Amino acid sequence: MGRAITLLALLLACVVPRAEADPRRVELGPPSSEVDIRAYRLGILPLDGKFDHFSGWLSYDPDNHRYCQVQLTIEANSLTIGESAMRAVVVGPEFLDVTRYPSLTYTGNCDGDRVKGALGMHGVTGSFPLSLTWSNDGVRAEGRLERAEWGMTALPLLAGRTILIRVVISLTMSSTARN
Repeated sequence: MGRAITLLALLLACVVPRAEADPRRVELGPPSSEVDIRAYRLGILPLDGKFDHFSGWLSYDPDNHRYCQVQLTIEANSLTIGESAMRAVVVGPEFLDVTRYPSLTYTGNCDGDRVKGALGMHGVTGSFPLSLTWSNDGVRAEGRLERAEWGMTALPLLAGRTILIRVVISLTMSSTARN
């Protein structure tokens, strides 16, 4: 009888579902996170930039990355681009128009290897999915923005029609906190 109870206990231990890990919350902001853009001038010459001031958070289950939530606010005027003349065009009224629209916002929920979210930029809020790549120490989210969908139609040949947006987030313990 004792042997049967031991065997039953072992079987139950294997069948009982494991409790899910507590969600973790990562605060987003420099230097543990990055928000970068890349456009192609004339369709071939890369134009890279990054935002220096942004904040937000990512909440996720470290044992199941299929589900998470993210919220991000970016100061549009904090964009840095190597060429000052090009930066002036990008932050100017024909593109980001940082005087009228000082911030960009993003909120979303993970669904497998994607984030289904909404981007608010240039006075327009619309659906903007991101693809996700998880690693042991971070996550990368990327999406392609069609400028015309956000009312930025000036200079399509010079500035390109699409912009790659990339957010890189460190998941190291120094940047995370338990909820």
